[in-house]
Amino acid sequence: MNRRTLTLVLVLLGAVLLLLAGFFATFERRDVVETTPAHGEARYNRFFALQETLRRLELPARSLTTLDPKHLSLQSGDTLLLGDDASRVDVADAARIAAWVRGGGHLLLSPGAATGARTPMFDALGLLDPHPGDYACSAFDDAQTSKDDDKLRLCGVRFLLAGAATTAVEASIGDAQGGYLFARTRLGKGRVSLLASFAPISRDQLKRAVAQQFAWGLLEPNRGRGTLYIVYALDGPSFLTFLWLKGWPALLALALLLGAWMAMRSARLGPLMPAPALHRRALLEHVHAAGEFVYRRDGGRSLHRLASDTVLARLRRRDPACAMLNGDALYARLAERSALDAAQVAQAFQSPANAQAFRASIITLARLRSRP
Repeated sequence: MNRRTLTLVLVLLGAVLLLLAGFFATFERRDVVETTPAHGEARYNRFFALQETLRRLELPARSLTTLDPKHLSLQSGDTLLLGDDASRVDVADAARIAAWVRGGGHLLLSPGAATGARTPMFDALGLLDPHPGDYACSAFDDAQTSKDDDKLRLCGVRFLLAGAATTAVEASIGDAQGGYLFARTRLGKGRVSLLASFAPISRDQLKRAVAQQFAWGLLEPNRGRGTLYIVYALDGPSFLTFLWLKGWPALLALALLLGAWMAMRSARLGPLMPAPALHRRALLEHVHAAGEFVYRRDGGRSLHRLASDTVLARLRRRDPACAMLNGDALYARLAERSALDAAQVAQAFQSPANAQAFRASIITLARLRSRP
């Protein structure tokens, strides 16, 4: 290795060492938390974080999509969070839940779109005034911080309580005149907590300490006494039932379209028509083409010989006396039978010299063959 090559290698090695030294001098190891989209049950259950938080605190919690008593066996001391639209609760379930609340249960629900409308659930509870309030927001923060970003906002349409329920309010956000965003009132031995919106305790809001404190306060009446049942959605009727009850106009229209299509296509359901005959050339054309081919091959001599043999064979079958005749005697006999000139008949049996002679001979042989 010469000096120039050695110098180049040392320079490259020094550059690599400098780059490595700069990398390790400026490199900083840091843990980064990336927020990923929700998956599994957290994707469709907006109260999944609340459920898992309570389970880690060793408090029983279950998520359901039905109010069926086989799955939702409510006992005194339990808490029911009805996270779906309360107007979807039927009369029987509403009466059963209201009786359970009066026996010592705690019900959390949101008036939502039911504000100002009569629904079986609120009719059974008898708490909600049918006159809706206005839209409002209320912000509250953690006692340990005062940053605006850490404030929790509760927004929604204010609701009003009936006269008797207003006197039994234990905790509230709002007042009886302007309406409430949150109100917890007594009903018999139990409690009913009405919340304008469940957004503060839904999805990832429980990452914030102020939301955790708010959720903990919502569950206060029966907290630690029984099971928290979270009904995050209510299953509707089966698809076939829904289609029969709500989709009958579409079914009727489809039936009419199907009948019209069958009527339009019914002309093709009769007997099968015979297949049309395939196009082919006439037999006479094939015979003519074959004759032209044979004529071009030997000038018509083979065709003339076949025609002559055919006429003689037919004559011998019709007139056995001609079987012993040959030459001029035979031609004379044929001329006598066909009323033709003997010289013409003799010329017809001679091999033709050209096309004109061939045509004349064939015409004469055809006339001889047609005679009886």
